[in-house]
Amino acid sequence: MIRINLARVPGKPAGTRAPKPVKVRAVSGGGGSAGPFLIVLVLLAAAGGGVYYYITCMKPAASAAAAEQQVAKALPPPVPKADTKAVKPSSQVRTNMVEDVVKELPDNETAARNKLDTPYDQMPLAEKINYEALFARNVFDMISRCMSPGIRLRLLEIDNFQTVSASGVGARAMVEEMFTAFKSQRGEVLSKPHSYIKDGDGGAFAFVITQKPNFGLQVSDPFQALEHLTFKEGLALTLKNFSRLAGDCNFKMSAAPSQLSVEKAGDYRRVVYKAVGMSTYGDFHKLVRILYNEKIPCAFKKISMVPVKDEQIRVTAEVLFTVRE
Repeated sequence: MIRINLARVPGKPAGTRAPKPVKVRAVSGGGGSAGPFLIVLVLLAAAGGGVYYYITCMKPAASAAAAEQQVAKALPPPVPKADTKAVKPSSQVRTNMVEDVVKELPDNETAARNKLDTPYDQMPLAEKINYEALFARNVFDMISRCMSPGIRLRLLEIDNFQTVSASGVGARAMVEEMFTAFKSQRGEVLSKPHSYIKDGDGGAFAFVITQKPNFGLQVSDPFQALEHLTFKEGLALTLKNFSRLAGDCNFKMSAAPSQLSVEKAGDYRRVVYKAVGMSTYGDFHKLVRILYNEKIPCAFKKISMVPVKDEQIRVTAEVLFTVRE
């Protein structure tokens, strides 16, 4: 056995305390010293242990970290967030167009009216039914606005919801004012020979005036006849209510209304009755107003008024009743 004393270190005094000596056992071989060989063996063992530790511990951890890095690199790039900035509208787009239209309509009466100025003969049936029920009331109200009490009528006719014609006499100024007033109403005053003024007897002026009114679709009117129509089984009751109100308004019919025609139109049946009797202009106008107020779904297709004596007039009317099938 060989002892290697590591207690003394060159260059340091002997009194300095050194670490305890490390004893290394070596096997001696024949013919020479075994010290260097043992040192090499120790170093090789230490190196082998380090390699073993690296292979068993360090290398798997490093491989796992590398694998994680590779997996992370393989992930697709994140989807970019959509741009939330508001896109400015084109300079050609008016974003408040609807509000502008609503504001402009009241300032432009013609534009506002044209939406409801469909001629009667071009209206669909449902619109015709509502228009017809309001027609006579609109006509009598228009006459009251346009004719002076000094005008004396000889004939007043309403024909098929299309025309209103009146003839009579009056002072020149009254007649001219009447023509001007009718021209200001919605519709058209027809030219000669349908409308004219001429000299009459006793300084009065005779006239004939014919107007083609267009009252439009009065969709805001509280009486929409289409909402009050009965089925055909209820026609007898509606006719009875008409006769009752006519008597209340002093329209004295010479006989019960007689049926003239029946026409089927889509889901409706349109029945025309003829009513003839005596009244005054004021009383018959009152009947028209009461039928409207009571919401009786009927319409005056034709009216003819001819003076008889004093204020009495003879009235011949065709009354249209529309019922559901």
